[in-house]
Amino acid sequence: MSGNTAEGRQGWRLVVDRNAYTDFSVSVSPAVERAVAKGTAAPTVFLNIFDRDSITIGVNEDPTQVLDLDFCRKAGIEVRRRVNGGGAIYAGAGSIFICFYLPTALPGVPTTAREAFPQVLGAVAETLRRRYGVPAAYRPLNDVEVDGRKLMPTSLKIEDGVMTLRILINIVPMDVATAAKAIPLPPEKVKDKVHKDMSSRSTNLEREAGRSFTETELERLTREVTEDAFGVRDLPRQTLGEAELADAAALREHLSGDAWLFGKTEAVRFGELAGARVGRGRVKAPGGLIWTALKLREDHVEAAIVNGDWHPRPTESIEWLERALAGSPAEEAALAARVHAFLERDDVEFAGIEAEHLTAALRQSLANAAAVST
Repeated sequence: MSGNTAEGRQGWRLVVDRNAYTDFSVSVSPAVERAVAKGTAAPTVFLNIFDRDSITIGVNEDPTQVLDLDFCRKAGIEVRRRVNGGGAIYAGAGSIFICFYLPTALPGVPTTAREAFPQVLGAVAETLRRRYGVPAAYRPLNDVEVDGRKLMPTSLKIEDGVMTLRILINIVPMDVATAAKAIPLPPEKVKDKVHKDMSSRSTNLEREAGRSFTETELERLTREVTEDAFGVRDLPRQTLGEAELADAAALREHLSGDAWLFGKTEAVRFGELAGARVGRGRVKAPGGLIWTALKLREDHVEAAIVNGDWHPRPTESIEWLERALAGSPAEEAALAARVHAFLERDDVEFAGIEAEHLTAALRQSLANAAAVST
């Protein structure tokens, strides 16, 4: 591919570090992404090894919907909301992130989710088959599985001229019982899956390969995945710069609080409910699970929340959709028209999410809307 050119190889770096999944997601990762976007850091491949168990949810998720927060508090499980898409993920100590922060202007770097997932995750599956004999397979839109068991969740963001693709590979067995209680699976999430519960749906590389992995071996895996996906080899191993570390510290302070964690909840977004009706919908689409909530007053939509675990591009396009729905007549046809017009925009990509999926969720929200007790 074009990434094999000398131009595509020059200037890339590999960073290897150990951080908790939560801390990496809300501080280190966005700091690196911003540095690459500004051109103050080289195109970056990052291997992060998790040093303790924790959970993050996607930027467009409501923790009260997707987590059992009471259980998380009692179990002492750290929870954070990321700045990129995807769903709730439980990451165990010893598992890893392989992350790519790559300018889309570089040869061979995809510019859409439909291109990025098969290119990079297909390369991950190929590397695992070739090096370890693991029968891994890419499953659209954004999974790598072994005999129907999920090996890795992923998240993608393409903004400001940078593709940020983060691949969480379960290297070691995680505490499945704890994870299942912390992240209850809605029935819609598993209706098209071979395995229906978290214990049978997930696996890990140690189990599939029949061996353990040292840091050296994980670095070798990262380098091979990079070469298979982008044709880039001989990455110099470097550390983060002082500016990146300072930015990470500032982000950590901002994104570790409750104001950010609960930013997409009804309690925050809907405000005063006296005299209003609220309805909710939930629909599974190929791209992920859609949650909608409508605050209705008289015959119109006063406010809308669209949550989900898919990968919108750009991330803030979800907010654009919510604003487009606000003010609509509280009728399915009117909402459907606004959804269709929105998805026809050239500057929006909802990979795996079609107008009929969003309309179906909004239809549910209208149908079950009820007055709110205050």
